Amino acid sequence: MSRGYAAQGPRLQPSVLWAQRKDSVFVTVDIKDASDVHFQLEEACLDFAAKGGEDGSAYAFHLELYAPIRREDSKFSTKRCPMFFLRKSSADNWPRLQKEGKLPWVKIDWNRWEEDKGAFDTGDLEGMDFGGLSKEDVEGSDDRDSILADLDEDIAVLTDEEAQ
Repeated sequence: MSRGYAAQGPRLQPSVLWAQRKDSVFVTVDIKDASDVHFQLEEACLDFAAKGGEDGSAYAFHLELYAPIRREDSKFSTKRCPMFFLRKSSADNWPRLQKEGKLPWVKIDWNRWEEDKGAFDTGDLEGMDFGGLSKEDVEGSDDRDSILADLDEDIAVLTDEEAQ
């Protein structure tokens, strides 16, 4: 498929969800019960077209990927919604799925997202005993006004002229 798929008559823009792992990217096209699925996956782009929904609406998009992928190690499935498993060429973090700019139809798939294990190191917490904390220590006080109690005090504010 080439960009010609997107140009063949009026087509809707499907929502695309994405998530990444250290070595791969998941891309889910939010078209339930997709039929007549056509796609072309290249090292730097994904072209997609399908029909879906109760009325068989036509959907299509062209997506320039943020970084190259290993096409031969990538996979595709249409079990529920069309989904791609794209193997990254390098284990770098992608700040976004697309090469440039923000696309309103591309969203993060938080259900599949996996943070880099080095992003938050829990090693410093190992061996710490939290058993001595009370429920109040963990959840905080129910007296929300005590947090703001010092704000009720009057504070003298002087202008530059009064200070001299």
